[in-house]
Amino acid sequence: MPVHPLETGAIAIAENYALVEVSAGVGDLPVIDGCYLLKKHSGQWVVVAQAGWEPGLSINQSWLSTVLDVPKDVVSRLIDTLRSAGKEVEIDDTLYTDVPLPCITQIEDPNPPTNVRSTPAVAAGNVIGQLPNGTEVRVMEVLNGWLKIRQPLVGWVSMGLTRVSCGNSLAEVEKNLEALHSLEGELAREVADTLVRYLYRGAEGSLAEAALAHFNELATNRFYALKMVLDRHTEEVRRQVLQQAIAAGIHPQARTHFEQEIAQSKTLSPTLKTWKTLNQSQTRLRLYKLEP
Repeated sequence: MPVHPLETGAIAIAENYALVEVSAGVGDLPVIDGCYLLKKHSGQWVVVAQAGWEPGLSINQSWLSTVLDVPKDVVSRLIDTLRSAGKEVEIDDTLYTDVPLPCITQIEDPNPPTNVRSTPAVAAGNVIGQLPNGTEVRVMEVLNGWLKIRQPLVGWVSMGLTRVSCGNSLAEVEKNLEALHSLEGELAREVADTLVRYLYRGAEGSLAEAALAHFNELATNRFYALKMVLDRHTEEVRRQVLQQAIAAGIHPQARTHFEQEIAQSKTLSPTLKTWKTLNQSQTRLRLYKLEP
């Protein structure tokens, strides 16, 4: 994706949090227009999430305090500071609840503790904390082999040093996967990402078979959420997960979704490219086996 330099406007700071007005664009076309929530860790400001959108700079107080764990009094002070700077801040009163997922992501590092970084890269000076093995983390997003976490602190960890667990027995796994499936409508992207990472590093044997059945349902009913999540993973993850799905027998409707997207897209996304390559390989293999 292209990188667009950000321009900053009003900045509000309260304790270890900040709301920063940002904008970016290409010519007259705006790409980003709103404000970011930042949190200070070990002397560094880390971007947590986009917290408000123009016009009117709409900010949801419940989302900031409930999902991102910003104290309510701090949220009020941040908003008041922006308003005192002349910004027209609108309050979105929609209530948010932080729904715990039945499958959990834990740190599993062969050389613990695991570094938490301010950016999704191994670089000098960007370590903001460390987590021991077994620590449960809450994932916000995925980017090329890195996970942005928001609990127990905000930052980035290598996905290869984590593992998704949906339980220890087949009965427990199936129960948790059913619960995960029930959240698809509300948390489609988060559910899709959890299932993808469970299939990549977590599910084995009969547990993988149970997970693949739910992957098939997701690919059939929430195809766009699944594709969006897979696009943000590495090629290794996409290839391994899609290979498992194809080998297990992907649902005809899900296959149709893939083929229609390929036919209609001028530029193939990473997931569609991987799908096309894998199916071309399968076709060549079938033709090879048919040769006398």
